Amino acid sequence: MTLWIPLLVPLLGAFAVLACRHARVAVRVALGVGAIEVAALANAVWAVHSAGVLQSGHYLRADGLTAFFLINIGLIFSLVLAYSVGYLRHIPHGRFSSARWFFALIFLLLFTMLGVYLSANLGMMWIAVETTTLVSALLVGFYNTEGAVEAGWKYLILCTVGIAFALFGTITLYLAAIRSGLPADTALDWTSLMNAAPQMSGARELIKLAFVFVAVGYGTKIGFVPMHSWLPDAHAEAPSPISAMLSAVLLNCALYALLRFDAITSRAIGSGFSHTLLLALGTLSVVVAAFLMVVQRDLKRLLAYSSIEHMGIVAIGIGLGGPLGLYGALLHTFNHSLAKALLFFTAGHIRSKFGTLRMDRIRGMARSLPWTSVALVIGSLAVVGMPPFGLFVSEFVILTAAFTQAHYLLAIVLLAAISVVFGAMLQHFQGMLCGEPQSMGARGKSLFADVAVMTTCAACLLLLGVRIPAVFTGFLHGAMAVLQ
Repeated sequence: MTLWIPLLVPLLGAFAVLACRHARVAVRVALGVGAIEVAALANAVWAVHSAGVLQSGHYLRADGLTAFFLINIGLIFSLVLAYSVGYLRHIPHGRFSSARWFFALIFLLLFTMLGVYLSANLGMMWIAVETTTLVSALLVGFYNTEGAVEAGWKYLILCTVGIAFALFGTITLYLAAIRSGLPADTALDWTSLMNAAPQMSGARELIKLAFVFVAVGYGTKIGFVPMHSWLPDAHAEAPSPISAMLSAVLLNCALYALLRFDAITSRAIGSGFSHTLLLALGTLSVVVAAFLMVVQRDLKRLLAYSSIEHMGIVAIGIGLGGPLGLYGALLHTFNHSLAKALLFFTAGHIRSKFGTLRMDRIRGMARSLPWTSVALVIGSLAVVGMPPFGLFVSEFVILTAAFTQAHYLLAIVLLAAISVVFGAMLQHFQGMLCGEPQSMGARGKSLFADVAVMTTCAACLLLLGVRIPAVFTGFLHGAMAVLQ
């Protein structure tokens, strides 16, 4: 039941919230269910840490890699839930724009994402990733405006096409396993595939083809260039807490699935093919996103391209491989989640005060919204990899891996792209913070929860940049051991 409870709580919680007739009751029920879910996730993480691997039947499984990502989803989910209480005061009302629908869909999204992390079978993992698309598309279009509905449909169509490629890759790997002598009932079981991977070298071409399909398919959900076009539109139109969930958690779900396939491919035919492909996709994503950030006008679209850039950095870390590359990539996923959650929370606060996210229409923030401006500065410094924040450490580790492995050109390109990102952030945010304060739209005092969640994100980023706790390092090493 240790693995079943984290799945059942959000599913039942979604129906419980929908049953509430009043918004205040729905909020209280959502917070209560959220507290139970966080406790269930903590229990599952600790159980995995103690036992090494947990298995429940043929379909649920958790190991060190799962535990690491469960920490990520538990932390971000709790922050999003707390932030959403104040955010819902400013959303326009529509057919589905209500507290009970909002929290119900968040719980359903959490259920589907946990299904990805806890799946023992690659086929079940694919189904879970596809269901995340269906639920999150409703959240992207939550405002029910023309732009939101269009962004939701674009996200649904593009990601469904991408996931179809991942299905082809999963089927191709299944054929490779069957041809290598695996029984049909275990040919998609991740543990069986890892154990039998050395025997699958005879199906080399099928495995290569499978990984190409999977990289394109799950890479669409991750936001790799050139499959990224849904991501800026979805982030720009979704509510800010949902943008935080998409960027800080949902992208990591697809990355988690890709990591599982990369581990099988590397053990079966060596890491050369899959890691070269990841290096190419990662480098292209970093370079293209960096230059597109220069010309953005909407704050959330700017942050969306930043997510594409950072997913590219993670792909480069995985592609470099070795202890340094993998350590830096996994650490970067966690640091990026915190930084992007902080910035999207800040964006939501800016929109509620100014009534817009057009950066050229926002002036004088430093004087009119001092606390929000502090959060914006801290988040921007963190996300561009400045010390003493966690992203500096993870980027430094990845660059060290590149120089250690004599990938000098790659390291120079990465440094140049990061410099372009820094310049773009400085250009955009300087104009927002300086100048004469403008008249703001919706007014109202900041809730304690808003300040608390932003402070928590900033404190975690600072902690991971100054001194990584030994317990957290242990979970990182446990995740690395699964993939190596």
